[in-house]
Amino acid sequence: MPLSLKPLLALAATALLALPAAAVAADSPGGAAPGSSGPTGGSGYGSKLKTLPGRPRLVSQRLVDGSITAGSRAAVRLKVRRSHAKTARVQVRITGTRKRTFNAGPVKVNSTQTVRLPALGTGRYSIRVTVLGSTGQSAARGKTLRLTVKAKPKPPPAPTTPSTPTNGSGVFPVQGGSWTFGGDGARFGAGRPGHTHEGQDVIGASGLTIVAPLAGVIRFVDYQEGGAGRYVVMRADNGWDMMFAHMQMRSVVVGEGERVKAGQKIGLLGSTGYSTGPHLHFEIWPDGWKDKSGTQPIDPLPQLKRWAD
Repeated sequence: MPLSLKPLLALAATALLALPAAAVAADSPGGAAPGSSGPTGGSGYGSKLKTLPGRPRLVSQRLVDGSITAGSRAAVRLKVRRSHAKTARVQVRITGTRKRTFNAGPVKVNSTQTVRLPALGTGRYSIRVTVLGSTGQSAARGKTLRLTVKAKPKPPPAPTTPSTPTNGSGVFPVQGGSWTFGGDGARFGAGRPGHTHEGQDVIGASGLTIVAPLAGVIRFVDYQEGGAGRYVVMRADNGWDMMFAHMQMRSVVVGEGERVKAGQKIGLLGSTGYSTGPHLHFEIWPDGWKDKSGTQPIDPLPQLKRWAD
Protein backbone atom coordinates (compact mmCIF):
# COMPACT_ATOMS: atom_id res chain seq x y z
CA MET A 1 0.00 0.00 0.00
CA PRO A 2 1.64 3.31 -1.04
CA LEU A 3 2.83 5.65 1.65
CA SER A 4 0.81 8.81 2.28
CA LEU A 5 2.39 12.07 0.84
CA LYS A 6 2.02 14.02 4.09
CA PRO A 7 4.25 11.71 6.21
CA LEU A 8 6.97 11.90 3.49
CA LEU A 9 7.06 15.71 3.56
CA ALA A 10 7.33 15.70 7.33
CA LEU A 11 10.24 13.25 7.18
CA ALA A 12 12.18 15.47 4.67
CA ALA A 13 11.79 18.57 6.81
CA THR A 14 13.12 16.72 9.87
CA ALA A 15 16.25 15.60 7.94
CA LEU A 16 17.00 19.15 6.73
CA LEU A 17 16.88 20.62 10.22
CA ALA A 18 19.35 17.98 11.40
CA LEU A 19 22.15 19.11 8.96
CA PRO A 20 25.29 20.72 10.67
CA ALA A 21 25.57 24.54 10.63
CA ALA A 22 29.03 24.23 8.98
CA ALA A 23 27.52 22.58 5.94
CA VAL A 24 25.09 25.44 5.50
CA ALA A 25 27.91 28.04 5.84
CA ALA A 26 30.03 26.26 3.24
CA ASP A 27 27.27 26.49 0.66
CA SER A 28 26.35 30.10 1.43
CA PRO A 29 27.54 32.86 -0.95
CA GLY A 30 30.64 34.88 0.00
CA GLY A 31 31.96 32.70 2.75
CA ALA A 32 33.73 29.44 3.67
CA ALA A 33 33.34 27.07 6.50
CA PRO A 34 35.31 27.99 9.61
CA GLY A 35 38.75 26.36 9.42
CA SER A 36 38.46 25.74 5.68
CA SER A 37 41.10 27.03 3.20
CA GLY A 38 38.62 28.04 0.49
CA PRO A 39 38.53 31.58 -1.01
CA THR A 40 36.38 34.27 0.56
CA GLY A 41 34.11 36.65 -1.25
CA GLY A 42 35.48 39.98 0.31
CA SER A 43 37.46 41.56 3.16
CA GLY A 44 37.29 39.68 6.35
CA TYR A 45 35.30 41.23 9.14
CA GLY A 46 37.38 43.82 11.09
CA SER A 47 40.25 44.14 8.54
CA LYS A 48 41.79 47.71 8.07
CA LEU A 49 40.77 49.46 4.88
CA LYS A 50 43.61 51.05 2.76
CA THR A 51 42.96 54.73 1.97
CA LEU A 52 44.79 56.33 -0.99
CA PRO A 53 46.50 59.72 -0.35
CA GLY A 54 44.34 62.76 -1.07
CA ARG A 55 44.74 64.92 -4.14
CA PRO A 56 47.34 67.70 -3.50
CA ARG A 57 46.39 71.39 -3.83
CA LEU A 58 48.78 74.32 -4.32
CA VAL A 59 47.34 76.99 -2.02
CA SER A 60 50.09 79.65 -2.14
CA GLN A 61 53.30 80.48 -4.00
CA ARG A 62 55.63 83.45 -4.44
CA LEU A 63 59.23 84.24 -5.34
CA VAL A 64 61.33 85.20 -2.35
CA ASP A 65 62.87 87.93 -4.52
CA GLY A 66 61.71 88.80 -8.03
CA SER A 67 65.10 90.30 -8.94
CA ILE A 68 68.46 88.72 -8.12
CA THR A 69 72.06 89.00 -9.35
CA ALA A 70 73.79 86.37 -11.47
CA GLY A 71 75.42 83.72 -9.30
CA SER A 72 72.60 83.86 -6.74
CA ARG A 73 69.85 81.25 -6.61
CA ALA A 74 66.22 82.24 -6.69
CA ALA A 75 63.77 80.57 -4.31
CA VAL A 76 60.03 79.91 -4.35
CA ARG A 77 57.98 79.88 -1.15
CA LEU A 78 54.99 77.57 -1.54
CA LYS A 79 52.40 75.69 0.46
CA VAL A 80 50.77 72.43 -0.64
CA ARG A 81 47.75 70.96 1.15
CA ARG A 82 47.20 67.23 1.02
CA SER A 83 45.36 64.77 3.26
CA HIS A 84 46.67 61.36 4.25
CA ALA A 85 50.26 62.19 3.10
CA LYS A 86 53.35 63.98 4.39
CA THR A 87 54.91 65.01 1.06
CA ALA A 88 54.08 65.87 -2.52
CA ARG A 89 56.10 65.85 -5.74
CA VAL A 90 56.81 69.31 -7.12
CA GLN A 91 58.14 70.34 -10.53
CA VAL A 92 59.23 73.84 -11.55
CA ARG A 93 59.12 74.86 -15.20
CA ILE A 94 61.67 77.58 -16.02
CA THR A 95 61.27 79.39 -19.32
CA GLY A 96 63.85 81.89 -20.55
CA THR A 97 66.44 81.56 -23.29
CA ARG A 98 65.53 77.87 -23.14
CA LYS A 99 62.98 75.75 -21.32
CA ARG A 100 63.89 73.43 -18.53
CA THR A 101 62.07 71.46 -15.87
CA PHE A 102 63.44 71.27 -12.37
CA ASN A 103 62.27 68.43 -10.11
CA ALA A 104 62.14 69.68 -6.56
CA GLY A 105 61.56 66.17 -5.23
CA PRO A 106 59.31 65.40 -2.26
CA VAL A 107 58.17 68.60 -0.54
CA LYS A 108 56.53 68.63 2.89
CA VAL A 109 52.84 69.42 2.77
CA ASN A 110 50.51 71.48 4.96
CA SER A 111 53.23 74.01 5.84
CA THR A 112 55.08 76.71 3.90
CA GLN A 113 58.30 75.40 2.31
CA THR A 114 61.16 76.98 0.34
CA VAL A 115 62.28 75.47 -2.96
CA ARG A 116 65.60 76.81 -4.25
CA LEU A 117 66.01 76.96 -8.03
CA PRO A 118 69.21 76.25 -9.98
CA ALA A 119 71.60 79.13 -10.71
CA LEU A 120 70.51 81.06 -13.80
CA GLY A 121 72.29 83.43 -16.15
CA THR A 122 71.28 87.04 -16.70
CA GLY A 123 67.88 87.56 -18.30
CA ARG A 124 64.14 87.41 -17.64
CA TYR A 125 62.40 84.15 -16.76
CA SER A 126 58.90 82.74 -16.31
CA ILE A 127 58.53 80.33 -13.39
CA ARG A 128 55.62 77.84 -13.21
CA VAL A 129 55.12 75.45 -10.28
CA THR A 130 53.28 72.15 -10.78
CA VAL A 131 52.31 69.68 -8.06
CA LEU A 132 52.03 66.07 -9.25
CA GLY A 133 49.47 63.50 -8.17
CA SER A 134 50.15 60.02 -6.81
CA THR A 135 50.50 58.50 -10.28
CA GLY A 136 52.57 61.32 -11.77
CA GLN A 137 49.78 63.19 -13.48
CA SER A 138 49.46 66.95 -13.09
CA ALA A 139 47.31 67.59 -10.05
CA ALA A 140 47.75 71.36 -9.46
CA ARG A 141 49.48 74.13 -11.39
CA GLY A 142 50.26 77.59 -10.04
CA LYS A 143 50.25 80.98 -11.73
CA THR A 144 53.27 82.21 -13.70
CA LEU A 145 55.92 84.03 -11.65
CA ARG A 146 58.35 86.53 -13.20
CA LEU A 147 62.06 86.51 -12.33
CA THR A 148 64.81 88.92 -13.41
CA VAL A 149 68.48 87.96 -13.08
CA LYS A 150 70.81 90.97 -13.28
CA ALA A 151 74.52 91.01 -14.06
CA LYS A 152 76.88 91.17 -11.10
CA PRO A 153 77.90 94.73 -10.24
CA LYS A 154 81.51 95.58 -10.78
CA PRO A 155 83.57 95.34 -7.60
CA PRO A 156 84.35 98.68 -5.98
CA PRO A 157 87.84 100.02 -6.59
CA ALA A 158 90.46 99.16 -4.03
CA PRO A 159 91.05 101.84 -1.39
CA THR A 160 93.57 104.35 -2.59
CA THR A 161 96.49 105.71 -0.64
CA PRO A 162 95.90 109.39 0.12
CA SER A 163 97.93 111.67 -2.07
CA THR A 164 100.77 113.62 -0.50
CA PRO A 165 100.04 117.33 -0.32
CA THR A 166 102.27 119.48 -2.49
CA ASN A 167 103.47 123.04 -2.05
CA GLY A 168 101.56 125.61 -4.00
CA SER A 169 99.98 128.99 -3.78
CA GLY A 170 96.82 129.33 -1.80
CA VAL A 171 95.02 131.34 0.86
CA PHE A 172 94.73 130.55 4.56
CA PRO A 173 91.03 129.74 5.21
CA VAL A 174 90.53 132.07 8.22
CA GLN A 175 90.79 135.81 7.61
CA GLY A 176 90.06 139.04 9.48
CA GLY A 177 91.64 138.45 12.88
CA SER A 178 93.98 136.42 15.04
CA TRP A 179 93.75 132.64 15.33
CA THR A 180 95.68 129.63 16.73
CA PHE A 181 95.96 125.91 15.98
CA GLY A 182 95.07 125.06 19.58
CA GLY A 183 96.50 122.22 21.64
CA ASP A 184 96.86 118.47 21.11
CA GLY A 185 93.10 117.95 21.20
CA ALA A 186 92.69 120.11 18.11
CA ARG A 187 95.08 118.00 16.04
CA PHE A 188 94.35 115.46 13.32
CA GLY A 189 93.93 111.97 14.85
CA ALA A 190 93.01 113.19 18.34
CA GLY A 191 90.55 111.02 20.20
CA ARG A 192 86.83 111.76 19.97
CA PRO A 193 83.83 109.80 21.35
CA GLY A 194 83.49 106.84 19.00
CA HIS A 195 85.99 108.11 16.39
CA THR A 196 89.19 110.07 15.81
CA HIS A 197 89.51 113.70 14.75
CA GLU A 198 89.72 113.83 10.95
CA GLY A 199 90.81 117.45 10.60
CA GLN A 200 92.65 120.37 12.17
CA ASP A 201 90.93 123.03 14.27
CA VAL A 202 91.66 126.69 13.74
CA ILE A 203 90.54 128.58 16.84
CA GLY A 204 89.49 132.20 16.60
CA ALA A 205 86.81 134.72 17.45
CA SER A 206 83.27 134.06 16.30
CA GLY A 207 82.52 135.93 13.09
CA LEU A 208 85.95 135.71 11.45
CA THR A 209 85.69 135.24 7.68
CA ILE A 210 86.18 131.77 6.20
CA VAL A 211 87.42 131.72 2.60
CA ALA A 212 88.23 129.15 -0.07
CA PRO A 213 91.97 128.35 0.04
CA LEU A 214 91.98 127.33 -3.65
CA ALA A 215 89.71 127.79 -6.63
CA GLY A 216 87.10 125.08 -7.10
CA VAL A 217 83.40 124.12 -6.97
CA ILE A 218 81.10 123.86 -3.94
CA ARG A 219 79.86 120.28 -3.59
CA PHE A 220 77.75 120.26 -0.42
CA VAL A 221 76.15 122.82 1.90
CA ASP A 222 74.43 121.11 4.83
CA TYR A 223 73.84 120.95 8.58
CA GLN A 224 74.60 118.13 11.02
CA GLU A 225 73.13 118.53 14.47
CA GLY A 226 75.37 117.06 17.15
CA GLY A 227 78.26 116.84 14.66
CA ALA A 228 79.71 119.18 12.05
CA GLY A 229 77.00 121.79 12.47
CA ARG A 230 76.76 124.11 9.47
CA TYR A 231 79.34 122.83 6.99
CA VAL A 232 80.52 123.19 3.40
CA VAL A 233 82.46 120.75 1.22
CA MET A 234 84.26 122.06 -1.87
CA ARG A 235 86.37 120.35 -4.53
CA ALA A 236 89.47 122.28 -5.46
CA ASP A 237 90.76 122.31 -9.02
CA ASN A 238 93.69 120.10 -7.95
CA GLY A 239 91.21 117.30 -7.05
CA TRP A 240 91.20 117.73 -3.28
CA ASP A 241 87.95 117.86 -1.33
CA MET A 242 88.03 120.29 1.61
CA MET A 243 85.52 120.50 4.44
CA PHE A 244 84.73 123.58 6.56
CA ALA A 245 82.64 122.83 9.68
CA HIS A 246 80.96 124.57 12.66
CA MET A 247 80.26 127.80 10.73
CA GLN A 248 77.57 130.22 11.87
CA MET A 249 74.11 129.00 10.85
CA ARG A 250 73.02 131.77 8.44
CA SER A 251 76.50 132.88 7.39
CA VAL A 252 77.12 130.61 4.36
CA VAL A 253 77.08 132.70 1.16
CA VAL A 254 77.78 129.97 -1.43
CA GLY A 255 75.53 127.28 -2.92
CA GLU A 256 76.01 123.78 -4.20
CA GLY A 257 77.44 123.73 -7.70
CA GLU A 258 78.79 127.28 -7.42
CA ARG A 259 82.31 127.98 -8.62
CA VAL A 260 84.53 129.95 -6.23
CA LYS A 261 87.91 131.64 -6.50
CA ALA A 262 90.81 131.33 -4.07
CA GLY A 263 90.18 133.80 -1.23
CA GLN A 264 86.41 134.05 -1.93
CA LYS A 265 84.19 134.20 1.18
CA ILE A 266 82.36 131.00 2.13
CA GLY A 267 80.90 131.90 5.54
CA LEU A 268 81.72 132.96 9.09
CA LEU A 269 83.56 131.11 11.85
CA GLY A 270 81.16 129.86 14.51
CA SER A 271 80.34 127.05 16.96
CA THR A 272 77.34 125.16 15.55
CA GLY A 273 76.81 121.39 15.96
CA TYR A 274 78.96 119.50 18.48
CA SER A 275 81.38 122.26 19.49
CA THR A 276 82.69 123.71 22.74
CA GLY A 277 83.66 127.09 21.33
CA PRO A 278 84.16 129.11 18.14
CA HIS A 279 86.55 127.45 15.71
CA LEU A 280 86.88 126.19 12.15
CA HIS A 281 87.18 122.43 11.74
CA PHE A 282 89.08 121.97 8.45
CA GLU A 283 89.64 118.70 6.55
CA ILE A 284 91.51 117.69 3.36
CA TRP A 285 90.52 114.57 1.37
CA PRO A 286 93.01 114.23 -1.53
CA ASP A 287 91.03 111.53 -3.35
CA GLY A 288 87.49 112.62 -2.65
CA TRP A 289 85.39 113.19 0.46
CA LYS A 290 83.77 110.37 2.48
CA ASP A 291 80.79 110.12 0.13
CA LYS A 292 83.13 108.02 -2.04
CA SER A 293 84.09 104.63 -0.54
CA GLY A 294 87.73 103.83 0.12
CA THR A 295 89.00 107.39 0.57
CA GLN A 296 90.87 108.71 3.60
CA PRO A 297 91.58 112.18 4.96
CA ILE A 298 95.12 113.46 5.56
CA ASP A 299 96.56 115.70 8.25
CA PRO A 300 95.87 119.23 6.92
CA LEU A 301 98.20 120.99 9.35
CA PRO A 302 101.31 121.00 7.08
CA GLN A 303 99.29 122.51 4.23
CA LEU A 304 97.62 125.06 6.54
CA LYS A 305 101.04 126.18 7.71
CA ARG A 306 102.17 126.67 4.11
CA TRP A 307 99.10 128.80 3.38
CA ALA A 308 99.67 130.79 6.58
CA ASP A 309 103.25 131.80 5.64
